[in-house]
Amino acid sequence: MSYRFLPGLLLLFVLSACMPHPFHPERSLVAAAPAQTPKQLRVQAEGRVEATPDQLRLRLGVITEAAEAGQAVNENNQRMTTVMAMLDDLGLERKELATGQFQIQPQWSQPPRPTPANWQREIVGYRVTNDMWVHTTRIDLAGKLLGLAYQSGVNQVGNLQFTLADQDKYQQQAMALATQKALRQAQVLATAAGAQLGAIISLTLDTPGGFSGPSSLMTDARMMAAADAVPVTPGNVDIQATVTIIFELISPARNQ
Repeated sequence: MSYRFLPGLLLLFVLSACMPHPFHPERSLVAAAPAQTPKQLRVQAEGRVEATPDQLRLRLGVITEAAEAGQAVNENNQRMTTVMAMLDDLGLERKELATGQFQIQPQWSQPPRPTPANWQREIVGYRVTNDMWVHTTRIDLAGKLLGLAYQSGVNQVGNLQFTLADQDKYQQQAMALATQKALRQAQVLATAAGAQLGAIISLTLDTPGGFSGPSSLMTDARMMAAADAVPVTPGNVDIQATVTIIFELISPARNQ
């Protein structure tokens, strides 16, 4: 064997030993510990506040029909003038009144039975609708308004509602009650489970708050008795709020 290649082989061996070898993470003897998800407690509670209404909303409608549009408009105007006079006599101010919807609609003929092949619709009359909105703090007038409506020419009454002028105040009270209730529930649950409440992770107002009161009224005025007043009870207005709170739940072992 020739020894002339020996120095080159030795040099190649030395260089190979000095070169860095690739690192294989999967061969590592130390494994990373899996991240632990913190334990959580989620509670939801509702707060409710009852309040006495201090506002009244009511829609008074006058509907007239006639063969000619002008005739229907004139008759409607006369009846609405009588309604306005009644409202003035009750002491309502003009700022408490607002004209709502005013419509003139043609009334079309109905097809006979059987319908001839050459039959065509035609206008047989006109209907005029004029709505007056009443928005007042005089909620004591509700019964009297309903009683005098028919006598004054109103033939449709709707959307009778008892509301609150400052609903935000009661809404905030309902939100505070809901939050306090949720905190108490969370404390009871954590104590019963032998744990402690940690930091609040999230606090959510599930809804901006609910409002419920007496049902709205929609009726034909002819269905009401032609009396000076109709018995009406405003009742109470309910304001609700619902909150959801998520807490960090600390187990006893964590405190050791």
